[in-house]
Amino acid sequence: MKFLILITALSLASFAQAAITGQQYCNRYMCITGQHDSDKSLDTYTLAPPSGTAIPLNQFGWIAIGFGNSMINSPMVIVWPNSDGSITLSQRKANNHVTPAVDSNPPRKATLLTSSSFSNSSSTSIAFTLPSSSNTNSTNIIWAYGNKNPSSSDSGTSNIAQHLASGNTQIALLASQLPSSTSTNGTTSTTGNGSNSGNISNGVSKNILIAHVVCGASATMFILPIGILVPRLARGFTLKRWWFPVHGALNGLIAFGLIVAAFAIALANFSGGFSSTHRKLGLTLFILAIIQTLLGILTHWWQPKHKFQTSSGRGPVNFLHILLGITIVGVGFGTVWWGIDEEWENWSGTGKPNVGWKVGWGLVVAITALTYLGGLYFIPRQLKMEKERREWASNLSSSNNSKMIQNDSTLTTFVPPISPNHPITNTNINTNTNQQYNQGSIGRVIRDPNYIPSISTSQTNRKVIKDSNFVTQHPPPKRRLPPPL
Repeated sequence: MKFLILITALSLASFAQAAITGQQYCNRYMCITGQHDSDKSLDTYTLAPPSGTAIPLNQFGWIAIGFGNSMINSPMVIVWPNSDGSITLSQRKANNHVTPAVDSNPPRKATLLTSSSFSNSSSTSIAFTLPSSSNTNSTNIIWAYGNKNPSSSDSGTSNIAQHLASGNTQIALLASQLPSSTSTNGTTSTTGNGSNSGNISNGVSKNILIAHVVCGASATMFILPIGILVPRLARGFTLKRWWFPVHGALNGLIAFGLIVAAFAIALANFSGGFSSTHRKLGLTLFILAIIQTLLGILTHWWQPKHKFQTSSGRGPVNFLHILLGITIVGVGFGTVWWGIDEEWENWSGTGKPNVGWKVGWGLVVAITALTYLGGLYFIPRQLKMEKERREWASNLSSSNNSKMIQNDSTLTTFVPPISPNHPITNTNINTNTNQQYNQGSIGRVIRDPNYIPSISTSQTNRKVIKDSNFVTQHPPPKRRLPPPL
């Protein structure tokens, strides 16, 4: 009989113990221990210094957690100790990245556990309870730590100074293995598998964070801007198309590959979905990069003639490619800005980045914008060069297709025009027969005395005279027209 009673008591104790589940998260500033009591439908959160450290009352500012993925519109519980050792709990909410205001009607009412909370000359630990939420297995948590105490016990009017560090994480309140924590006279020691190691921030390795930043920033702040500046400037100085493979390699291969890599790293490792401006812009950049790459291939390999085509051969697809390229660079700049402003402090664990990063961002944007606008100054020069090349190519094509005709019983043919700005070589002046031009293998040409230099003049005024002293050379190779623009 006693044996049965003992077994029953142990079973009840085991059942009661199994009703408490939870998990712990730690960073260099604080430890958050979340526990769930399924019998009471109650969650308990304990905020304390990290294992092995202590924050005495005179050095403690405030600590807070919120329930969501970002500071905006997430219910927060902010706690801080007062000079007399008492604890103040304030529930607040922010509609932007500003000082959160008091939430008079929070979705879950927090209750301070005075029996488990303390702050003295040794350290500080604060615990409170909340009614359980509908999703207890994977609770999104934002956290913040400030080293400046509000210096007031009023939860409604106290001014909360800006945090020193902040971030976000997830806590599985239904985890079966809780860390063993003991609190004695203000000293806390914690063991268990729930804490994160020093090189982990918000559950994400710092190496992963750095890889995401390097891939994204390199593509958007350096490679993409250079990729659009090279063709814009080069076409104002030369008709050679060396810039095209450079442009294609920079934007179509390197930048596109880095954007895909940065997006894949973020999607696989950072929780919260597309909840922030940075993440929404990152998704937009990823989609536009795919469209732009396909559009660039289409622009180069498929150029059908249509009524909207300009005299230079450019059509709507060309101009769409240009405008979309400028848009992508702008979206990339915005993605980096919001990454610095609202995401870095959440995942780095080191607080807001130094202002120098934003200054550097501004310099890159200003240099890119001014250089591109300066490149627009060379558009008239570019169009003039392209027009001269088209006229030369058109005349050359016409000369190759002209037929020999008979004029005054003398065989005549049109002599192909010389390329614009090309020096005339092997020229001899004959006073009896006007000017002679030795055109290589074409033949000895004598200009008709009645010929007037004009584009509209009949091409039959030029005559080809056979010269017994002229040795015919091999015909010149066929000229290939310049590639399409």
